[in-house]
Amino acid sequence: MSKTINFLHQNLWIVIILIFFAACNKQSKPKLVFDIDTPGGEVMETYNDSTPRTVYYYKLDEKGVPTQEKIGEVHYFENKQEYTSGGYKDGKKDGKWYSFFRDGSLQSEISYSDGKEHGAYLINREDGKPMIKGHYDHGNCDETWYWYDENGKEIKKIKADKNTIACDYCPKCLKLKQK
Repeated sequence: MSKTINFLHQNLWIVIILIFFAACNKQSKPKLVFDIDTPGGEVMETYNDSTPRTVYYYKLDEKGVPTQEKIGEVHYFENKQEYTSGGYKDGKKDGKWYSFFRDGSLQSEISYSDGKEHGAYLINREDGKPMIKGHYDHGNCDETWYWYDENGKEIKKIKADKNTIACDYCPKCLKLKQK
């Protein structure tokens, strides 16, 4: 018994490191603001079996009655798994928007402000490895953008300055492509 305790004591740090790495590598689904039971939700579209396909969420007034101000939306796959979701402010996309693969793993996380991409931009592959990481500043790509191969190895890196096409999507890059 003493040998077992000594062995465990001597190797405890290995166990702790393994637990730490396992916890750090586990990708958890982001906690979302809206789900099917959130007050103010209205099913806008259903599948043939009557399960929700699209749900809009509206701001509630002081009596708890939904107003006409849309504050979010969620879209679902046929299997009731969430496909994409996000919020609105003053009728424009705002905050983090997420999209998921059919298995529930994160496909993308994009931040918005005033209807424009603003902040971190992430696109993942189905296996959870990143495909593209970047950053937007009020709709225009900025900072450094990274592209990754199927194994998660960085294959391209571009500093998005005012004269460089980085993302291929923002107004700045589209205008540069036209030149």
